[in-house]
Amino acid sequence: MSQLIIGQLLNGVIVGSLYGIIALGVTLTFGLTGIVNFALGAFMMLGAYATWYLYDVLGWPYVPAVFGAVIAVGIIGYLCDRALFQFTRGNLVNGLLVSIGMISVFEALVLAAFTTTPRDLTYVLPGALHVGGLILPKIKVAVCGVFLAVIFGTYFALTRTWLGRAAFSYAQNPEAAALMGIRTGRLQTIVVVYSTALAGLGGGLYASMYSIDPTIGSGYVLKAVEAAILAGIGSVIGALGGGIILGVSENIGSVFLPSAFRDAYGLVFLIAILLVRPSGLFGDRS
Repeated sequence: MSQLIIGQLLNGVIVGSLYGIIALGVTLTFGLTGIVNFALGAFMMLGAYATWYLYDVLGWPYVPAVFGAVIAVGIIGYLCDRALFQFTRGNLVNGLLVSIGMISVFEALVLAAFTTTPRDLTYVLPGALHVGGLILPKIKVAVCGVFLAVIFGTYFALTRTWLGRAAFSYAQNPEAAALMGIRTGRLQTIVVVYSTALAGLGGGLYASMYSIDPTIGSGYVLKAVEAAILAGIGSVIGALGGGIILGVSENIGSVFLPSAFRDAYGLVFLIAILLVRPSGLFGDRS
């Protein structure tokens, strides 16, 4: 029983890191544009399909296929920002409606192009690691490592570079940041593009672990929003912590309770935390 719990704990960390990287995009986008971008789930799905197409159809090596997918999704994110999101900044309701509409559009386009047939890239890195009686697929360990590196790298960039300090300044006081010469419109665009590229990376790596279909993004963006709220919107490292907590609670909960209620475990945990800390685990207490 103990090995089962430890195995589920490690699986929760791996799945939670995926929640965390999408939650990072959610918290960055909301902090600088005032938009809760539910379309990040659709961008994740586009990244998964782009990776599959480049790898399985065009014959690219896996790593270049992921990079190509990230670049393609980032370009789509830029076009969507120029065409749509720049007109909804600071307006939570309009931004939410636009992002939800984009989910339907992207899912319909992918469905028309590739049908509902699941696609599979789980043969990219076969084999497993045997650690103390536990069996961990190599690809899941590698993907978790990449996610952790990206999240901590983003945190380093936000705290150690001029662009990161400008983003923090804008999030705290947009008017003062503009008066200090920060090009706020360009900064917002950079954040939107980076967030969509993060989602594309998440999708590209997701495709190496699980089969993909046009609806995969919807469930994951809801989990990412839960993770961002659990951590406290605005906390970069908190996004990772919230994702891991959510992933662990789901996997451990499924050991003791029916797996059919898996999605409810994280929500129950989220509600319990918010009753005690309304601003989230890593949010401002004020």
